[in-house]
Amino acid sequence: MTKPHHFSSNFQWQIIESLLIFKRKSKHELRQIWEAICYLTKTGCQWRHLPCNYAPWATVYWYFRKWTLEGIIEVAHRELRKALRKKKGRKESASLGIIDSHSVRMSSISGQQRGIDGNKKIKGSKRHIIVDTMGLIICIVAHAANIHDSKGAKEVFDCLYELRFDEDQLEKILADGGYQGEIAEYLKEKMNIPLEVVKRSDSSAWQVIPKRWIVERTFAWLLNFRRLVMDYERTKESAISFVYIAMLNLMGKKFN
Repeated sequence: MTKPHHFSSNFQWQIIESLLIFKRKSKHELRQIWEAICYLTKTGCQWRHLPCNYAPWATVYWYFRKWTLEGIIEVAHRELRKALRKKKGRKESASLGIIDSHSVRMSSISGQQRGIDGNKKIKGSKRHIIVDTMGLIICIVAHAANIHDSKGAKEVFDCLYELRFDEDQLEKILADGGYQGEIAEYLKEKMNIPLEVVKRSDSSAWQVIPKRWIVERTFAWLLNFRRLVMDYERTKESAISFVYIAMLNLMGKKFN
């Protein structure tokens, strides 16, 4: 009996399915495998603890790694983001980007490089992202938490450079005070895009910084997915892929 699909929208699955190349018929329904990956992302359970009404965990993991390494999850995220922007009456390519990072603790089995974020007192990794004004992720990288934002941003801008043909309308990127210095020159030389540092006012009262709150909201969205509350992944590819899966689910709900 076909099981109900609780963790992905029909439109979301249509985009993913269109990217799959079927060389042989799978024993298990591919959408059910995708549902299992979404379930794990949302609940944070271990691979071996996936409910028995899904395909065997080893099969689900095999497809997760396959779709991650083949770039299917990343491309599906990019295409769904474009479709959502178009639905909201915006151009597919954003004109304004906002960059920031947040640190997450790593488990004892995480295989990536780790470091200590002195400001947040967190030993683990950083998710470094650029979002558009809707809070949707344009690009993301993962690196050790002890790498300063001004240095880690170079990896993000290198990632953005690879997407330059998809994001050809990007005119400016906003950042906080941690991105001052030569990183602005790096972005200007690489992509001819200015980096505008939005500083806090001299007032001691708490204030919402224009546009800067958008990227903070995106980080809050991600932490609603228990798999992302801590970095459990052994590879950077998997860590980034789970972020894309979370965003795919968030964007998919907006089409319902």
